[in-house]
Order: sequence, then structure tokens, then C-alpha cells
Amino acid sequence: MAKEDLLPYQQNLDYRREFKRLGLDLEAVMEFTPLDLDLENRRLKSLLDFVHEYQHCGSKEAMEVIAGNYRFPPIFPGISPESDWFRFEQWMQGEPVRKKLIELLPENSHFRSPEEIGDDEIESETDRLAKTLYEAGYSIELNDDIPDRLIYAYLFEELGETFELDGPDYSGGWVLSGCSGYCPGCFQRPWCESGQNLCWLEDEEAGKMHLIDELSQYVSASPQSLEMLQQSQAEEDAQFEKFKAENPSPDFGNAGAKEDRQARMN
Repeated sequence: MAKEDLLPYQQNLDYRREFKRLGLDLEAVMEFTPLDLDLENRRLKSLLDFVHEYQHCGSKEAMEVIAGNYRFPPIFPGISPESDWFRFEQWMQGEPVRKKLIELLPENSHFRSPEEIGDDEIESETDRLAKTLYEAGYSIELNDDIPDRLIYAYLFEELGETFELDGPDYSGGWVLSGCSGYCPGCFQRPWCESGQNLCWLEDEEAGKMHLIDELSQYVSASPQSLEMLQQSQAEEDAQFEKFKAENPSPDFGNAGAKEDRQARMN
């Protein structure tokens, strides 16, 4: 390997060593791109320059005066100016920039696992959990008519997920929609318009709409469901092709709606 080819690797190591020397955990605020080292190095340099500028000025307010411009911390994920600044200063002070959802709820919050809750309690426990999340600043936007036990199981699992801190009061602001974009693995699929109209490889392999095991006690898919999915998918593809024709863009390439969606999932 030529010496110039090694330069990006050496620069990357130098940047990482400098952050380590400063006692700053890059994992907390950086999105790494190992397949594009030049991009990663630009991100590391931008963040390091910002850190040095912040250390020189001493505070956000001083940066506005001394630097002569209002800059935002180049951290990931970028959410909003206020949130980015809060998380950046938390990071600089060695404080956490994200926590598990359960840690952001009132200290006395306690919820049982779904298996511990009987059918006579599941509705009230779901309401209690949803109310606690709402009062903490988290919105729940699920499809209508989903059984309470499925809703509770989803929300209970979310309690263990990690969320970015958005400010001193950790007031939430996140929306819990339950949608990952992957219909075959979604508990909402039977009640979701997109889930009922998009045909996936898993559906074709199953010979019917693919549903996760957790749904078996509530719904089942008939063999005719595959034909219905394929028909609605064909209509979706036709609309997508029409849109591409009317709105030329190199980003679309030659992929159809179905291929484009599944490629993005891989």
C-alpha cells in the first residue's frame, strides 16, 4: 500500500487519540463511517475543531461573542439546536447524553412484564403505562383497534430502549409509533394500511400475509391474502413508476417501489 493511501488511516488514529486524551467518548456523539474513512475524518476534524473552539471560549454564550458567529455542535444525531447544544455540553462534562426510557420516568414508576398481567388487568395497566409516558412528554401514535396486550407489550419493551436527552428537564418529545418500516415483523400489520397493501418477500415465501407469532391469538392470514397483497403492490409499483416518470431523479435509479423499499431494509 502506498504511503499516501495510509494517510487517512493515520489521520483517523490521530483524531481518535486526541479525543481519548481529552477524555471524550466519541461513541456518545459520533456516527462512524468505516467504509468511507474520508467522510469520517471530516466529521472527526469538524467535531475536534468545535471542541477546541468551545474550550477556548469557555461556554456557548462566549462562543457567540468571541467566535463572531452562532455555530451548532456537529454531533450525531442532530436533533435541534437546543438539544444538540445541551447534549454537547453534557458530553464535554462527562455526563450522559442518552438514557433508557425507564430512567426518564418518575422514580416510583414500576411496570410488570406482560406475562405477569392477567386479562382482567391488562386494559387498566396499559392505560396507566400510556398515561405515565404521556405525562413524561412522550406521544404514542399507534394504529386503531390494536388489542391492549399488544400495545402494552410494545410499550413495555420500549422502556428498555435508549433515548437521546433533549434538555435539562428531559421532557421527552419523542413519538412512539411502533413502526420500523418492516411490515412482516410488525405487531400492527393487521391494523395498518401500509401493512395490508405492501407485499414482501416473506409474504411470498409464506404463501400468505406473513404475521409474527404474537398475533396468532388475534388474527390469522388466509391464502387469499397473498393475492390481495400482490394486487395492491402492483398498484403501488405503478404509482411509483408514474411518479418517477413525472419527477426524474438520479436517486431512484432503475428500482421499482418494491425493490427500492426492500433494498433500503437490507
